[in-house]
Amino acid sequence: MKIIHLFNKFLFHWKSPTDITKFHNLLVVSNTGLGDTLLSTPAIKSLKKSFPKKKIFFLLDKKISILFKDYSYADEVIEYKSGFINLVKTIIKLKKLKIDTIFLFHSNGPEDIFFSILSGASNILKMTHNTNHEFKDIFYNEPVKKIQHDIECKLDLIRLFNPSIIETNMEISPITNTNNFRLPKNKKLIGLQIGAQDIYKIWPIKNFIKLSKEILNDPDTHIILFGHSNFEQKMTSIYLSEFKFLSHRITNLCSKTTLNELAETINNIDLLISNDTGTMHLAIALKTPTICLFSPTNSQIFGPYQDHKLHKIIQKDGGLIYTKHKKYRDQKAMELISVEEVYEEYLKLIKI
Repeated sequence: MKIIHLFNKFLFHWKSPTDITKFHNLLVVSNTGLGDTLLSTPAIKSLKKSFPKKKIFFLLDKKISILFKDYSYADEVIEYKSGFINLVKTIIKLKKLKIDTIFLFHSNGPEDIFFSILSGASNILKMTHNTNHEFKDIFYNEPVKKIQHDIECKLDLIRLFNPSIIETNMEISPITNTNNFRLPKNKKLIGLQIGAQDIYKIWPIKNFIKLSKEILNDPDTHIILFGHSNFEQKMTSIYLSEFKFLSHRITNLCSKTTLNELAETINNIDLLISNDTGTMHLAIALKTPTICLFSPTNSQIFGPYQDHKLHKIIQKDGGLIYTKHKKYRDQKAMELISVEEVYEEYLKLIKI
């Protein structure tokens, strides 16, 4: 990657001249995490609805592509895989497609600039807040200078081409029901996403346990646990140890679902209570009622941007943790969210 970064400093000499009249074969890139990719879908929808005769290609992580099989708003989904050989294959693919415009929404650097320039694209747009970005002269757009929702930042790149339709709702391909998991019938199914990418974004497990005891006081409720990392599995074990006599009312799906199965399950539950994660964004895209827990991150940037009656936000000012380096940040910000206020929102939403 260091070598590619070095090459990028000189590659601008090979970049095709910017020409916005060349706007025929478009590539949308969002090849990082699940949440990032979902947040890119309003922009790709806006592109396809505004320019139905243009060819639109969607490059995303191979692990996420299952959610976009036969996607209505892309002529083709291109799976991205890391590694130099795969990078070369991507460049060859893009040259064959004669891509002229690339939107880098969430993209892995420095590979993104490398394949964008070598693809031969004339117009390269990258969503970045870094006004001192060393490669900013490559991009057609100016760096993002205002604080707004992540979805709007992407839409601003689309607006440079005067779209006739702007969509703000996230959307994936229709869910296929495989019925791999037999969930209880005639019960209120409550999902808990107990983990997150970073420890400082996670509501303490003791709070999830206390909340669950309140939820399970209602005999018509059943809890489903989501997650996938080793850390989330450890938290799940701690959680389950507190419910030995209620284990029949809890289904543990942590590390037991494919992404497609996760989407199917989220689509069939009554409510999800979640930290700021990709699972939360998936529930929002599927219109599953959601309680979204925010403190160190900003819900006005990364929270629900649609169906606010279905998706409730609990936001605290968790800026106190930013005095520490990222690897030393703890859960003090998330501890500001009380069990009582989450349960209060739960009682409101479960009646919908």
